[in-house]
Amino acid sequence: MIRLEGRCSQAGAQSCLGCNCPSPEYRCDDCLGSELYCSSCILSAHVRHPLHRLQKWNGQYFEQISLKTMGLRIQLGHTTGQRCLNPRRAFDDDFVVIDTHGIHEVSLDFCNCAIAESYVQQLLRVSWFPATTSNPKTAATFRVLEQYHILSFESKVSMYEFYHALRRMSNNTGLLPVKVSSYFQVSLK
Repeated sequence: MIRLEGRCSQAGAQSCLGCNCPSPEYRCDDCLGSELYCSSCILSAHVRHPLHRLQKWNGQYFEQISLKTMGLRIQLGHTTGQRCLNPRRAFDDDFVVIDTHGIHEVSLDFCNCAIAESYVQQLLRVSWFPATTSNPKTAATFRVLEQYHILSFESKVSMYEFYHALRRMSNNTGLLPVKVSSYFQVSLK
């Protein structure tokens, strides 16, 4: 297991597995394998997996990096990968998604075309349940809601305990704040 903390068998990898670009630096915790990719290949591979957790090699060890930091924008209201001609950024470009393996800050664009559905409907169509119906800034995936539902029945986990376990999965050091909307914070109490 310690071998996975470093570059393991990828120590001699001189080129990206996707495009043969020199000096690949990125890998995904959630994809199968530990192959290294360049930034453009890892981004294109994660258009359909925007909640995967990435790591970047800094020369000594892998450190976490978000897809938001790398520039990935999630477009709702259109087919995955298709850009909207009239996108509207999520409020303050500060959207949080709670998923089974942590809490993610993402860059999210709602469709603002003339025939666009409401923001809530656009979120529900990608199986994300918004924390509020007006100006949503936080959503929980249907997967995490189902996981909590089962755990609350089988092991009597409270919402508070479940949320804090997800926070630890996102950042176990406690040094970085994990953002969620105030509506979600109220429901934990």
